[in-house]
Amino acid sequence: MAASRDRLGEPVRTFDGRTGNRRTWLWLSLLGLASLALIPVAIVYLYERVWWAGVPALLLSMGYAGAAGWIVGREPPRLRDRVARLHTGGVSVTGAGGDAGYTWDELVSVTVSAVRTGPGGRTRWRFTIVGADGGVLRLGDDLPDVRTLGVAVAEEVTARAVPRHLAAVKAGETVRIGPFTVNLYGVEKDGERLPWQAVDDVTIDNGLVTVHAAAGRADLVTVVAQTPDALAFTVLCHRVMDLTELS
Repeated sequence: MAASRDRLGEPVRTFDGRTGNRRTWLWLSLLGLASLALIPVAIVYLYERVWWAGVPALLLSMGYAGAAGWIVGREPPRLRDRVARLHTGGVSVTGAGGDAGYTWDELVSVTVSAVRTGPGGRTRWRFTIVGADGGVLRLGDDLPDVRTLGVAVAEEVTARAVPRHLAAVKAGETVRIGPFTVNLYGVEKDGERLPWQAVDDVTIDNGLVTVHAAAGRADLVTVVAQTPDALAFTVLCHRVMDLTELS
């Protein structure tokens, strides 16, 4: 921890996956024991044809077992736990798979995936973070409030990537982010190019990155989960659009 503090700065917030996992195991144990304890009671009473006691015992046993199954489906228990920490100068993860820590300048991209588990269900967030050394941090729902953690990391990466990409574009270079390429003349995806004059907006919404085209042109669309640094891409596009409007 001392080495991380020296390199990454002071811890700002801890995302401890152990607390929720312990709670899950506790509820599964209690529900499982209750369900198992009621089975012989139900068998005895049903065998003796004491229906008023046997049937409720059986139904309760089934209900406890169903509740345990619902918990497993919603929040699967884990055998190993992880703890992530936001620092003033970076992010660290300890636990399953070993320990890793990166300063903000050592991170090169963040890919976001959000999957909704059915109508009205919860959204499962996953962030894939790539370091300059090729290392990968995968942050998922085993960490509490992982969306806040992932967004914080994405914002730090974006704050460093956009100025670098913008400088390259200003110098006349073409920058590639995911399936898109950006330069002073427009944005392109899969051979389809939109000049900046034909771009109305660039947004992230409903799991899609969309370059909205003016009337008569087709939008350029891709899935956020397949677009590393989607946030940096949208910010960069708006910065370049501002440049072209001034020129």
